[in-house]
Amino acid sequence: MIEQSQQKRSYIKVPPSKKKALIHKVFQNGLQIKQAAQQLQLKYATAKTIILLYRSKVVRKKLIFSSNKPCLILPLDNKKTNVKIVSLVAGKLQNQK
Repeated sequence: MIEQSQQKRSYIKVPPSKKKALIHKVFQNGLQIKQAAQQLQLKYATAKTIILLYRSKVVRKKLIFSSNKPCLILPLDNKKTNVKIVSLVAGKLQNQK
């Protein structure tokens, strides 16, 4: 048998304040994950994981759909249409008309 003497990696928890700052820089300021990670002195892989988890747990659950049916295309025959435009960034309301 071959013995492998590998040291275990030391994992360091990222403080919640850094996580919030990373999410703010990526979603609100529009920075790339790599740039935000460099500014906050985080590893790119760690920052990417934080963003992916945030997207899957928070952003996608905040998306609200009025129906479960797929979008349908219907011809408009001089009908009055009521269109509501809602802009969401990272699940937060930005603009509504």
